[in-house]
Amino acid sequence: MGRAVHSKKDQVVYLKDRIRLIAYMVQALDGETAQAEDLDKLLEMMNEFEIRIRRFRDDWKENLTCDEHIK
Repeated sequence: MGRAVHSKKDQVVYLKDRIRLIAYMVQALDGETAQAEDLDKLLEMMNEFEIRIRRFRDDWKENLTCDEHIK
């Protein structure tokens, strides 16, 4: 997940993959054994996800994705 994502297509794939990962983590939580730290990690991931969505949105508004330059 550390590789740069420059095209809209790749950005959408990235977002879908992150949502799947977050959903998987929520599914894996166990009501008997979950700790506050598990929720902290989930919140951290969601905050990072929000930042990434906002960056992609700003790139799209400014036509900064590489697939926009190809046209």
